[in-house]
Amino acid sequence: MSKEKIQLPDFVIANLYTDQLVLGADVQLKQLKAETIVDSELKTATTIANPSKVKAIEKQVTISKPIKTDPLIIDTAKQWYLGNNGKQIVVIIKEENVAFINDTHLQFLSNILNACKLNLGDIALLNYINHPLDYRDIKQKLEPKFILIFDLLTKDLQLPFTIPNYQVQSYDNCKFLFAAPFSKMEGNSQDAKMEKSKLWMSLKNMFQL
Repeated sequence: MSKEKIQLPDFVIANLYTDQLVLGADVQLKQLKAETIVDSELKTATTIANPSKVKAIEKQVTISKPIKTDPLIIDTAKQWYLGNNGKQIVVIIKEENVAFINDTHLQFLSNILNACKLNLGDIALLNYINHPLDYRDIKQKLEPKFILIFDLLTKDLQLPFTIPNYQVQSYDNCKFLFAAPFSKMEGNSQDAKMEKSKLWMSLKNMFQL
């Protein structure tokens, strides 16, 4: 195994060191710096994820870096999703008993966005449980350039193709990435670490990080 140090973003390691890592209370406005060097245990998780076998099936996609973090504003006319959709990035999850997303997963999502140099104002977060829209409806209402889908299948959105989780796919001038639910990325088990590592590698491919 290579001795080269691997640096991963906070969302990959955030809940592996819960006793030492303190996250900001205001997850909508504060961005966390991903500056921690991963120890040998996380190196093992990244190796298991087999990054060399993750296929980059598309040409490079470049998005502009946000100049500053804008406060999250919810327009009363569009409260069926959370965020401002500033960069036309739709995030679809499936969670019961909440309007959009529970607090723990919101913090995790905020860390994911921060690692991608994005914030909550750049996205539109949709809870499929409360608003089971198909791709045509989402396309018409939000005009997405990127769609991240957690805990759903392509058939749930009535898409005309199937892809495995963590494979970036282009269709109709939009990039798609399907992933496991956030609940499978919680904790410090080997499975959770592998899911987070695969997600990070796919996001790097999707946003050319």
